[in-house]
Amino acid sequence: MDDTVTISQENVTLESGSQVAGFMEGDQVTMDQLLHCLLVYSANDAASAIAEHVGGSTDKFVEMMNSFAAELGCTGTHFTNPHGLQDENHYTTAYDMALIASAVYQKEDFQRIEQTLEYKLGKTNLVEEERILDQNHKMLWPENYYYYPYAKAGKTGYTDQSKTTLVTMADNGNMRLAAVVLGDYGVDAYEDTRNMFEYGFGNFRKVMLSEQSKSEDKKSFADS
Repeated sequence: MDDTVTISQENVTLESGSQVAGFMEGDQVTMDQLLHCLLVYSANDAASAIAEHVGGSTDKFVEMMNSFAAELGCTGTHFTNPHGLQDENHYTTAYDMALIASAVYQKEDFQRIEQTLEYKLGKTNLVEEERILDQNHKMLWPENYYYYPYAKAGKTGYTDQSKTTLVTMADNGNMRLAAVVLGDYGVDAYEDTRNMFEYGFGNFRKVMLSEQSKSEDKKSFADS
């Protein structure tokens, strides 16, 4: 998280209309700063910089993404870039995104960063003024109409081709759920996500197998 990353020309050469933190070629920032820009503000220049630094090149990082997705059990996913901008060969499914959400939510750094509502990006070697980046996910803002008290983390997304996409993780103290909406329309994604959570929390509960009666062919369980 303390690695210093130098922004390259490739990191800031993105398609018109991309959401960016406003980095310049030669900017020097930490990995922690980049992850805040990515997860809080959906900055595509940050995504590109992270990929290049971690993978050695964007192509190598994309290979890592696809390998990790396969390890998680994703069967309908293929990544071609680190930021999700339009590419016919870059695709996923709601189920696969739920698998990825479940895995990433185990990371303490991810949980910490996701709780940030306003991130102050400090001065860099090239930019004198501080920048304030707001959390994009409306369900995480207590004063927002779409606030959901159990929502703990999530990621917004939008392109003209994919429409509104939303991945959200929620925890009611008894159970954690991940909700995924793809191809939705604007704020409908928040309503649909809330409805799924309400259904999930209202109709399901965790059962510990070790506390249940066993059928005759089962002597014990490997774990709880």
